[in-house]
Amino acid sequence: MNAYATITILVTVGAAVIGLVDSLRSGGPLSQLSRRDGGFWFEHPDDLPIEQRPSEDAIDAPIPRRPLRGRIEVG
Repeated sequence: MNAYATITILVTVGAAVIGLVDSLRSGGPLSQLSRRDGGFWFEHPDDLPIEQRPSEDAIDAPIPRRPLRGRIEVG
């Protein structure tokens, strides 16, 4: 085995060991995957207090009109 292959294998194994140790120390990436601003991404609005729930009567802004693509406007 030549020096290039030996260095490549050592660097790869070293990086894998460092990544494994870091993953085990931090609890793993899956423990932080679903966290966002202290809550879970799948929280339901009914789980929030009434004061923090989004309004059901709010009206959405109108969709802006834009010209159709591929058509030449004559006017």
